Amino acid sequence: MNWKHPRFIVRCYTIYLILLSGLTEHGYAQSNRCGIGKFRCKNSECISSELLCDGQEDCADQSDETAEECNKPEITCGDYLFRCSYGACVSGNAPCNGIKDCADNSDETLPRCRRNSDSTIRTCKADEFNCTNGQCINRDGLCDGKADCADASDETYFQCGDIPCTGYAFRCDYGACINGNFKCNGINDCVNGSDEDPKLCKTERPERPTYPRPTPSPPTRSTPPTRPSVPPSVKPLIGCIVPKQPKNGHWKLERSQCPQTDDDCDIAQGVQLEPGANLVYGCNTGFKLNGHGSVFCARDGKWSDIPECIEIRCRSLYSPSVIADCTNINGFPGSCDSATPGTTANLNCRGGYRPETTLLKNVQYRCNVTGHWQPEPIRCIPACGVPASPTLIPTIVNGTAANISEFPWHATIYTSETSDGEKRFICGATIIHEKLLVTAAHCVFNERRRQFDEPSNYYIATGNVFRDYDFPGHNAHVKKRRVKSIYNICGYIGYEGNYALDIALLELDKPLQFTELLRPVCLDSSDTDLESGSLGKVPGFGRTHLGPSSFLLQAITVPYIGYNECRSFIRINNESYKLLTQDKLCAGYTNGSAVCDGDSGGGLVFKKGELWYLKGIVSVSVGTLQLGAERVCNSYSYSLYTRVSMHIQWIQNVILRLENQQLPPCLNSY
Repeated sequence: MNWKHPRFIVRCYTIYLILLSGLTEHGYAQSNRCGIGKFRCKNSECISSELLCDGQEDCADQSDETAEECNKPEITCGDYLFRCSYGACVSGNAPCNGIKDCADNSDETLPRCRRNSDSTIRTCKADEFNCTNGQCINRDGLCDGKADCADASDETYFQCGDIPCTGYAFRCDYGACINGNFKCNGINDCVNGSDEDPKLCKTERPERPTYPRPTPSPPTRSTPPTRPSVPPSVKPLIGCIVPKQPKNGHWKLERSQCPQTDDDCDIAQGVQLEPGANLVYGCNTGFKLNGHGSVFCARDGKWSDIPECIEIRCRSLYSPSVIADCTNINGFPGSCDSATPGTTANLNCRGGYRPETTLLKNVQYRCNVTGHWQPEPIRCIPACGVPASPTLIPTIVNGTAANISEFPWHATIYTSETSDGEKRFICGATIIHEKLLVTAAHCVFNERRRQFDEPSNYYIATGNVFRDYDFPGHNAHVKKRRVKSIYNICGYIGYEGNYALDIALLELDKPLQFTELLRPVCLDSSDTDLESGSLGKVPGFGRTHLGPSSFLLQAITVPYIGYNECRSFIRINNESYKLLTQDKLCAGYTNGSAVCDGDSGGGLVFKKGELWYLKGIVSVSVGTLQLGAERVCNSYSYSLYTRVSMHIQWIQNVILRLENQQLPPCLNSY
């Protein structure tokens, strides 16, 4: 182990940290996604999927009741349900019952609701607008994107459909006019959020000057309708010719625009409809909409994006972690990729993965008529700390040759100044995530320049029992990657700082695909299970008693040494005493068996139950010996390891920040 060349990153989706929730004790990797049957709000809150698009805002940020979510093809309302203007499904008895059942109150703003409530409507002043519920508001608030009426009847297609917008004002899809600079600013300035529609906002809007919108003068109940005169800069309104009926589907005029009926109605081909007209699209049995179900006539005489009816298919079940076996509706073997309704599937996790939950064990999955698998297919996540074989094949100094299947989490670090140059072995590392390794910071730290090296100078191999990167004898299980980023704890200064905080994370350029011979180690935040004499294992290519470095992967079993015993042992060596920093643990023998040059960064693992946990990272040796002009590690002394449990919070913080792409080069531990 060359501790004078002190040298690590991260990323995550599923956090293989056995420090979260009650699964800590079982060594299961964690997921920060919502579970099966859950909907993830935009603010990361989790609610039941049954609450999505039900008319009630269950997410604190109301993201479960938006046109973006509720107009998706998979959201369909039965014949007995009422569809809110933004797409949610509520009871068929909801319209005009005096209760706000839709989040936007569109169930109470229908023309028929106005007819039913005429007897209760009071007369408003000339400069006021009479809301459907009888409330009077200033007419300046009509069709301005904000619901001033308690029932939101001032912001509907019926009221706003033919009001012109001037200058650089933005027109909401139901007709209201808002400041042009409010479009795609991350805030819902239209009452239905149409100014933040993902399709609309997929490209950046160039900066434009702001112009005030002319105030329309809508009618009151007691006077004929009046509209503001059209300024010279505004083109005359142009109607839209009704489109052809879609293949495998149909459209109808939205019920609020249908005379003498409370239902959506048919319109003859060739008819021209005024701007603001709303067509409601649907599909035949076996098909579903690809696009929004509501299409509007714009003031330039063009329809908004018209959806198409596509055949209902269930999403593919194939993935790197899942084995899928499907049978079609006729009982014959079928494809699990874009399966048709009636297809059944049996799912199992591939080697190196386990089910996220055991609740659906041995369940058969079926593709239903809406294009969804029922129940929700299992998710397979990496199984940590499980060796492929418990056997060590007999032959670090005086160690044994290791079977890679016992250490499927071990990785090897190499360095090279150029991509086609020789890859020189320097350190070991441990896999904790599909894109993340943990190692000693000194492995990737340049003592001479007192800074961390370029990540692109480092290469990784996993599953290798032979040391050299380009050795032709590597089998197909060996996987190679390049380091994308290095993350360390702020304040690490290497030898000058006595190798305190000697831990780093390496982010890989491509994720690893776990197998029986490639999987992560388990992590937890406690060392209470470690007692003096507890035996742990360390793999590595370090120096042997025969030479400077082992060509074959070695393994050594070492006992944990309590702090007081370790301190007493090294007190006689004043130079080494300062290396016993707060975040170090001590392990090893004094009989010539020890980790040594080349083992740095490797993982010290201990078994708890049936799983193996990473407790230490090879950091420094307590003593050194003089061999000619070179100082090397003393195999007759203890070794010091970075105590992983003291940095679990840091690891977790790095992963969470990395997921949000908000990571500085270094991050404080606490």
